Amino acid sequence: MKGWEMLLLPAAAVLMVFLGTTYVRKKHETGRKEIGYKVSATLMAVLPALYLAIREQNRVSLLIAAGTLCCMAADALLEVQFVTGAAVFAAAHLFFITGMLCLVSPGLFTLVLFACVYAVLFAILRPYIRKLGKLAVLGALYVAFLCAMFSMAGTVFFENPGLSGGAAALGGAAFVASDTILAVNLIGEKNSRKLDKILLVLYYSAVYLLAVCRYLPG
Repeated sequence: MKGWEMLLLPAAAVLMVFLGTTYVRKKHETGRKEIGYKVSATLMAVLPALYLAIREQNRVSLLIAAGTLCCMAADALLEVQFVTGAAVFAAAHLFFITGMLCLVSPGLFTLVLFACVYAVLFAILRPYIRKLGKLAVLGALYVAFLCAMFSMAGTVFFENPGLSGGAAALGGAAFVASDTILAVNLIGEKNSRKLDKILLVLYYSAVYLLAVCRYLPG
């Protein structure tokens, strides 16, 4: 990394934390959706990803940047039309998966990891997916996209252990955890502020790690 890039990443992380915590605080204080703060926090991950894509002009960085842009768009859409937002998040996962496919090829490890994670998530989310009614199939399909993204991120780390692969794998895992909590909190109608805060910490961490993983060695 260049000298100023070493300042870009921590600066983006600090601003993401500030905007994300402001979003949570104002959302709970005012009861409003506070979409501006929510999207601005995700933008702090988008900017480093976009810069790298423009600088490198390669397929992997472009696809990762596209994935982060979809995440930012989905953040806003979820507050307006949940199904549309979820579809855009699925597109984000597809971009991330395609980018990782440029780095490694799926193998037995990928399939085993996918099967294990999907089975665990299906067991956890089955009662909530049933509540979706006609949208249950779409819910199960989204979980498949999510698990595929995590499985590919895990494969990147498995094939190329190092900081870059580790960040991708941790980002994928954090995405799985945040979406699981979202389903339990939203579809399960628990409306827990504590769970809401935890899922946002995991979500912003996920997007940031996936956005910056290409900056890191390994």
